[in-house]
Amino acid sequence: MRSRTLLIAGAVAILAAVALATFVVPRLGRAFEDMRHAESNGPGDDVSEHGNDVMLGDPAESEERDDEPSEPERALPTIGAPVSVGLYIMDISHINFAEGTFAIDAYVWMNWDASRFLAPGADASAEQAGLPRAPCDTIGFVGAFELNIEPIVKKPGYAQFRVIGTIRQEFNLARFPLDRHVLRLVIEDEEHPDHMVRYEADARNSGASDFRITGWMHDRPSVSTYTRTYETNFGDRSLPTGDESHFAGIAFEIPIRQVRLAYFVKLTFGLFISTVLALMSLVVAHYGVDRLGFPVGALFAVVASQWVVGEALPPRAPPTIADWLHVTSFGVILVVTLVNVRSLLVLENGDPERSKAIDRFWFRIIGPTWVALCVLICVMA
Repeated sequence: MRSRTLLIAGAVAILAAVALATFVVPRLGRAFEDMRHAESNGPGDDVSEHGNDVMLGDPAESEERDDEPSEPERALPTIGAPVSVGLYIMDISHINFAEGTFAIDAYVWMNWDASRFLAPGADASAEQAGLPRAPCDTIGFVGAFELNIEPIVKKPGYAQFRVIGTIRQEFNLARFPLDRHVLRLVIEDEEHPDHMVRYEADARNSGASDFRITGWMHDRPSVSTYTRTYETNFGDRSLPTGDESHFAGIAFEIPIRQVRLAYFVKLTFGLFISTVLALMSLVVAHYGVDRLGFPVGALFAVVASQWVVGEALPPRAPPTIADWLHVTSFGVILVVTLVNVRSLLVLENGDPERSKAIDRFWFRIIGPTWVALCVLICVMA
């Protein structure tokens, strides 16, 4: 009786530890991660957005935004010259979580008041002294990894580019493989502070073609403008802000999500089948089979499944839904193995009925508990 009580207490402790690791540890990890991001806001991390996001290609929303009162701006010597920036996405592909990149093919265009800037590619003459360079000559793409920017049109007041290449971006993978992401193409002026150039979104003419991303669904793109503050003037003492500089930027965002549950089932099918087979050792234990072979084989299968998942993620990625499902399966296999060992000891002592009772009892406890943990992981992560 005492040994059975100890076995029950040990198994309950293991299940409690698995539940603790499944729910408490991830939340603590996310809390520390948020604290780390909050403390690491160094140079270039202070971003102030201008208004709400605007959906692309909607004239009504574009006009409505133009009518809204603008937010109070910082005191600057002059107001930056407006530069309208638009984007049309032709294709997005090669989303790579392991490297934190995605490939994009898009057209970018800019409109500005030609009288307030030099001509594209021109040097300042005596009459044009003091005029900034054309915005198309100082455009920059944040996070550009391998980017080919091909000018199509460059003339006073207007420029158009074909942008093809790879953008680097950090992905939040906590809900992998049930994750959603927002792909961002971020453009900033590399030379002129925001008191010289102010970006505006050409939301009316921007949009996306009917492209497809293998394994993903994408929603309607949106756009927002912002001002990024760098805690340095990059050595330019002529900047009025002294030890700070502020640059205008614009961010085009494309929300993406996994295609239904197909990828989730594909990635976790082997994991679930292996755990079920481990549980089956408590059902077929008295039919002349090697009952310990079931959990041992399931253990190797779960390890292989975890390796496959790890190949799709960065080496130091935070724990994901898939990781916690694997942790739960490891815990279940461990408890099933302990129950099998205890049941075999009882069987060897000549009490087959009690051995069957132990198997039935723990099968009814472990099975539903494992299913409930898996559902909670997917819902609450």
